[in-house]
Amino acid sequence: MMTFRTVKTALTDLLGDNAAGRFRVIGYQEQAKATGELKNNDRLVQVYYSDGEFPKGSGRIRGEKRHDATYQIDLSASAPATGDLSVLESDTATAAQKASAIAAIREASEMADQRIDVLIDLVFNILMDARNEGLLLDNGVISSRWIPGIQKDTIVEKGDLVLKTANLKYTCTVQEPVSGATGNEPDDVIFDAETPIDESGESGTGVITEVDNT
Repeated sequence: MMTFRTVKTALTDLLGDNAAGRFRVIGYQEQAKATGELKNNDRLVQVYYSDGEFPKGSGRIRGEKRHDATYQIDLSASAPATGDLSVLESDTATAAQKASAIAAIREASEMADQRIDVLIDLVFNILMDARNEGLLLDNGVISSRWIPGIQKDTIVEKGDLVLKTANLKYTCTVQEPVSGATGNEPDDVIFDAETPIDESGESGTGVITEVDNT
């Protein structure tokens, strides 16, 4: 298995182990918990391998290859919008009702924005903690880990919820061993070359027979 896959699992596990009920990590294999113990479903984290580069000048023709890997860490936080947001599209709603609905959206947007800021703070500090520099993997598995950027997206309205999303980039360098492709053994075949010539004088087509190796 390539090392970048091991690093993705380590990132997911590290965030999940340190969530402490403050957020949830998609893909983290939590121990069984009662439904009532699950907290902060409004704040979610998910790790993706995004892209990688294999710089030729830093690599070798044979053996391990340097892999500069980039991971996307997607964050989302939501807040309930009090009031009936459907009035904004209503032809019968009064101006006062629409103003109240807009105020509800603004308040929910501010709450979602505060929650995503807190989530960014938590995830950044977990990943950049000096104790987590190697993602708790064996020494030398990863190096040059860094978070080069954070980006927040616009507010999205989802029914009676207001959603805010953000993204962190996590970069690191790993060495990829090349184990080669094992492939599959082809089935044995027998070509019957004793196909008779037909009346036109043309040679017939040989018959290929599969041999069952089981």
